[in-house]
Amino acid sequence: MRSLANLFSPPTPEKIAEKELQDMRLTLFQAERRLLEAQMQVDYYRNMIAFLEEVGTVGVEGVADRRTALPPAPSTPTLHAPQPTRSAPGLATIVPTAA
Repeated sequence: MRSLANLFSPPTPEKIAEKELQDMRLTLFQAERRLLEAQMQVDYYRNMIAFLEEVGTVGVEGVADRRTALPPAPSTPTLHAPQPTRSAPGLATIVPTAA
């Protein structure tokens, strides 16, 4: 129905800009969400690499004993996972900045 109305009175530049602004905000939101999801994946794989390296050097028993000696994790979820004590060489942390 809107396209039919546009045939008789085309949208003004202000209306076009308003619609484009809404589209750009949605696109920005989606890009930020993908960035956060990618950061979560990076943290996950970095933690897994550090864990497997530790299992390789210390052994399963040493890692399992240390993990059971840790206090229980807080019940409230956190946005960022704790950084491992060691990270794989060549990996850099990507930190989003507010612009």
